[in-house]
Amino acid sequence: MNVYNEKRKRSTKERVGFYTALSVCLVAIGLAAYSTYTNFSGYFDDEVPTVPVNEIVTGITETETATQEPTTEATAPPTEETVTEPEYEEETTPLETKTALQTMLTVNTSLSYPLDKAKVIKEYSEDSVYNKTLNQWNAHTGVDFGCEKGDNVYSMGDGKAVRVYTDDILGTTVVVKSATYTAYYSGLSEDTRVKRGDSINTGDILGTADEVPGESLDESHVHIAVRVDGQYTDPLSLINNDE
Repeated sequence: MNVYNEKRKRSTKERVGFYTALSVCLVAIGLAAYSTYTNFSGYFDDEVPTVPVNEIVTGITETETATQEPTTEATAPPTEETVTEPEYEEETTPLETKTALQTMLTVNTSLSYPLDKAKVIKEYSEDSVYNKTLNQWNAHTGVDFGCEKGDNVYSMGDGKAVRVYTDDILGTTVVVKSATYTAYYSGLSEDTRVKRGDSINTGDILGTADEVPGESLDESHVHIAVRVDGQYTDPLSLINNDE
């Protein structure tokens, strides 16, 4: 009876010890597994980058390299120089004037009429003549050619338009200068056909007739004056002088 009880007690103790040892082993194994898992996960967390879903990992990091295009020095297109026409300096009027013969000998050219109709209503005069518009006497240093407002006014010869201006006495005036003379076409409309710097040929339309304010009480006309060597001369002495 005692022997049986002792065996039974010993068997119970052995079983308790066995299960205790087994539990300790299992705990040890669990701790070891947990430690291994933690270290293993840390290794991959440090070494393996996170990759988005469906993205292929090649293990090669590409570095974007900027490709520098060869630079060529830009050559600016040549700029056109703006040629500014110098202001025309008005010729001074000397005391003496040229006679018709002196003018023809000096200017070897023949001018044409500035209008379609050659109608002279007031001739050139070095002596004083009465101006009823201004109510005064003075020399008439040009020729008044009668016309209708709006009639074309033509250049009497070749040259260059050196000035286009308007004043209170002569109205709108176009000045055409050639190598030997300078012609003044006064009494034109403001919308002239030419501007300063234009090359002019004989017969070119300079504008249309309008009014000469300083001679407005006279018949409708344009006032034409010519200077040779700075001196006023009779325009009629140069018109058709080759006939």
